Amino acid sequence: MLEHFRPFFFWAGIANELILNGTEESVTYQKTLARPVRLAGQTLHAGVPVSCILSPAPVGHGLVFRRLDALAEVADVPVCPETIVIAPLCSRIANEGGTSISTLEHLMAAFRVFGVTNALITLDGPEVPILDGSSQPWVRALQEATIIEQELPAQVIKLTRQISVSHEDSHATLIPLTAEEDQETFSAAIDFDVPSIGVQSFTTTPTLEAFERDVAASRSFVVTSQLPDLQAKGLIRGGSLTNAVVFDANGVRNPEGLRFADEPVRHKILDAIGDMYLGGVEIMAHYRGNKAGHALHAALLRCLFADGAAWHWADEDLDTKVVAFRASQR
Repeated sequence: MLEHFRPFFFWAGIANELILNGTEESVTYQKTLARPVRLAGQTLHAGVPVSCILSPAPVGHGLVFRRLDALAEVADVPVCPETIVIAPLCSRIANEGGTSISTLEHLMAAFRVFGVTNALITLDGPEVPILDGSSQPWVRALQEATIIEQELPAQVIKLTRQISVSHEDSHATLIPLTAEEDQETFSAAIDFDVPSIGVQSFTTTPTLEAFERDVAASRSFVVTSQLPDLQAKGLIRGGSLTNAVVFDANGVRNPEGLRFADEPVRHKILDAIGDMYLGGVEIMAHYRGNKAGHALHAALLRCLFADGAAWHWADEDLDTKVVAFRASQR
């Protein structure tokens, strides 16, 4: 299904501008961490403590999760189109050996806005820790680790046509940028039959500055009427007022209140930014979500990557440029 999905290049050299046909072109380079950083905490759904270490990785490594509690031969789960799993209430990836990683969306959102393309993420449990329910701890961790640019270009795809998926009254869409546009946008809308949430909408860009200002601190949320069903399904066993905003008919149960007046819809955008990076590459497209969630996002990505005519590499000459780059270093 994904025969033409180009693998990363494995090569080490000296950072430089790529030169093609005698002209310099500005490109986005692969990035990794300068040093390891560790965060630990409870997981949202399994409700178990987990340690998570983000480590530097070489050019072409990609984003790879490693389960330390799994057999070594099936411990690694790469972030790529083939590993995306449709799951309720969280993002999930899994390899052919059955090893899965859940609730990675908040970390993936931070990776996306920092432009991290190469990292090894080691876990000693089934999920990424939920921490405070937002991306803010991951943003701070990546700032502490320092992000460095590597030698070769990052892979980016552009859409040639719109991709949409729907389920009942929930919709998610990726829209191609016009020829005049060079920046993606993320827009989300929600409608909850709870006065303290109600109808909300928000739009932002997936830049680091906008993410830190508008989105990173927004937390996961739940409505009390949903709790019995979620708990009956064995979900949110680690959920608490320290890692989620809880709404009831009277308002917000968290004593500290909200971080934003429209925190729920901002968190929906946070989740969308993370989920849209589960293919392991930046998607240059506008995202529009209406009552969309993780399962719909996974379906959207599957539809996109299964349709080779719906997208193309932003730099179709990347292979040629890499050859020119190598030649310039000799």
